[in-house]
Amino acid sequence: MKHESPQDSLLPHPVYAIVASSLRSLAASIPLCASLGQAWSEYENHRTAQRIQELFANFRAELEGLQHAAAAQTDHMKAGQDSAELLEMTIERVRKEFDEAKRAKYARLLARLLTDGDAHPHGDKVAMIDSLDTLSETDLRVLRLFKGKESCKAGGLEWKTLGLPGDPNEQLWQLACNLARLESRGLVLRVSMHNGVVYVRESLNRDTAGWLETEYRLLPLGRSLIAALFD
Repeated sequence: MKHESPQDSLLPHPVYAIVASSLRSLAASIPLCASLGQAWSEYENHRTAQRIQELFANFRAELEGLQHAAAAQTDHMKAGQDSAELLEMTIERVRKEFDEAKRAKYARLLARLLTDGDAHPHGDKVAMIDSLDTLSETDLRVLRLFKGKESCKAGGLEWKTLGLPGDPNEQLWQLACNLARLESRGLVLRVSMHNGVVYVRESLNRDTAGWLETEYRLLPLGRSLIAALFD
């Protein structure tokens, strides 16, 4: 019986296996697809190897940084029982992530989750990795605005620092979309909406000005993700 190595267990991704199989089938009748299939195979193998090597380089740098920052506690730092599963999940996401900055965040998150041992429930660790997978870079920057806050009105977030496109009304509705995505991941919660008199600021319409009074609370999972990525 052939035993599967850890490397074999990561490859190929089912979708990419279908792509490769389909290209081989097409190549039998369409010569162009023979060269396309070869190009795809070379691209997929190179990309996967490159991104996994990058992950481990970033991961090593993060671990060295954590050990340096907590030299007196390094003897107590240990990987949790679910470390192999978290590593596999992270590799699977890194190998399909185009954004280099996002890939670096995966390394940072993995380092924090593994060195925290069993400080977080397994489900929360998985949820944080999944959140990093589904949230955009702007979503994460909005989450970072909650650092040090238990709750905050939308207007109290430093949203102008995000550099969102459009006029102030368009920027704030983009912010509302970002907050909705954070809420869908269980990172923040909308706790109140303003129903009273609205002070309409210059250049804002009434609806936008009213929405600025909406209050959001940072949830425990959001606090943990902020600590892992931004502390």
